[in-house]
Amino acid sequence: MYIDLNDKITRFLVQEYVNKICYYSSKKELNWNIHKLIHTFSVADMAQKLINETKPALSKELQKQILNSAILHDVGRCYEFKNGEKVHLDHGQVGAELIKKHFPEMTVEANSTLYHNKCPSDKDPKSCQTVLNYVRDADILGNIKYEIEKTDIWLSHIIGDNKEAFRHSSIDREILSAVKEQRPANLKNMNINKILTSWLWQLCWYYNLRTKAAFKIALKEKLFFRLRDTICQKIVPLTTKNKKKQKELIQKIQKTFADELFS
Repeated sequence: MYIDLNDKITRFLVQEYVNKICYYSSKKELNWNIHKLIHTFSVADMAQKLINETKPALSKELQKQILNSAILHDVGRCYEFKNGEKVHLDHGQVGAELIKKHFPEMTVEANSTLYHNKCPSDKDPKSCQTVLNYVRDADILGNIKYEIEKTDIWLSHIIGDNKEAFRHSSIDREILSAVKEQRPANLKNMNINKILTSWLWQLCWYYNLRTKAAFKIALKEKLFFRLRDTICQKIVPLTTKNKKKQKELIQKIQKTFADELFS
């Protein structure tokens, strides 16, 4: 995506991230902010693709709100580190507060940012539901596309040289249950610290998609198929050194997440 700093929304986002990148307190914080800045523009790109894929066309106002929300959806991530260590906060809420402070007229974008990182539910504000659906879908697909294309970089960010800490060759039960029941996997019921679980969980995001355009793009670009194959090729070898177990695990993943599932 071409970054136009004449656009006030983009300029604000880049300013927030670049300041954090320039004054980082740990390598982990630096890597996180670089990744999230790149991820943001991946999501903006995907949001534009979703808009282009939607027929009949969305109104110009709605398109602008979706793109603004895509650009700003993770701005709260800039504040997830303190003294170089990650802290717990609701980045959607922090982002929404920043938008209200700097762009008080952007109520739809603020509400979309506030709710984008929460599971879809009856609590979603109806005033921004369409924008929220597009941003959530763009977030999912943009993230998956980034991880497929930048697997090695992303792995170096999250595990560094400590590959042994992630050795774990079983598939989490919650993931198997979710696929069987055709629903999103519940994060609370998983051991997300295991690298295989965290990646397979993203394959279950297929059931989180909200728009027809997202399903079209996912199928056209084979995103979930490619992520599954990336997991088999690059993640499985990290979970066990035993070649026989690797082969068995790959077969189980391919059977669990069969082609028919994403078609």
